[in-house]
Amino acid sequence: MTTDVPAGETLHHLLHAYRRALRRAYDDAGLSLTVAQIRALKSIRALAPTTAQGIAAYLQRDKAQITRLLRELIDTGSVVKRPDPADGRRQILALSVEGQALLTRVDKSERHVHGRLAAELDRDDLNAFTRLSQRMIHNLD
Repeated sequence: MTTDVPAGETLHHLLHAYRRALRRAYDDAGLSLTVAQIRALKSIRALAPTTAQGIAAYLQRDKAQITRLLRELIDTGSVVKRPDPADGRRQILALSVEGQALLTRVDKSERHVHGRLAAELDRDDLNAFTRLSQRMIHNLD
């Protein structure tokens, strides 16, 4: 196999193929969430208990942008907020039962895509991919 194609070009094609596969899987599961909404829901799950400021820092996004996104998720019933018992000026965010169910469907869709992505690759190939990807990320950061 030749390596005449720059790594960035290969990465570009991989990212687009991956995003298309995820979008199809989400659509097949009846999920109409945006990628930003999915990332916010996952952040709430990962950081719980958390605040809008915590999510903005975690996602490295502007707090105003995150606040608008969270408002959408609260309006759809996927996220609930309650006063922080330690500081009544802050709101603690949590997934609602509906939000948890959505993420269960997201997780199932992603596992399906990840299985397709790694099909016919052995553990050594996957470990090498992870190691090289992490090195590239480090190089760019």
